[in-house]
Amino acid sequence: MRDLSGHRTALGFLYLGVHGLALVGAAGLGLATWLLSRLATGRHVRLPVWEGLPVYLLAGFTLFVLWMAISGLAVGVSLLRGGRVSKALALVLSILMLPSFPLGTVLGVYSLWFFTQEGWDSEPGMQAAM
Repeated sequence: MRDLSGHRTALGFLYLGVHGLALVGAAGLGLATWLLSRLATGRHVRLPVWEGLPVYLLAGFTLFVLWMAISGLAVGVSLLRGGRVSKALALVLSILMLPSFPLGTVLGVYSLWFFTQEGWDSEPGMQAAM
């Protein structure tokens, strides 16, 4: 069994970096959703704010990106601390990140490779003692 502790650390930092950027993107999408809802209601007329399909779609996409960012940050912190990592969550995140070229593609391919290796879930310093 190979020692994957270096890959575990690198992947943890990659998760934190990419999903930190996704968190900034979610904040930008939240601002865009707020601006779209303000434009949809107008300044003088007080219609229900969430009455348009574009606002619903943008709000849903914002929540999806926010979920991905927070989940990715949690996986990255777990990888760096040497804690337990949900393989299913990491694989779902890596597959969802594949289309976002170039950083998401690198993260997705590297994460898929790492989590299919034997011994990915062993503790970081365990192979050195053997």
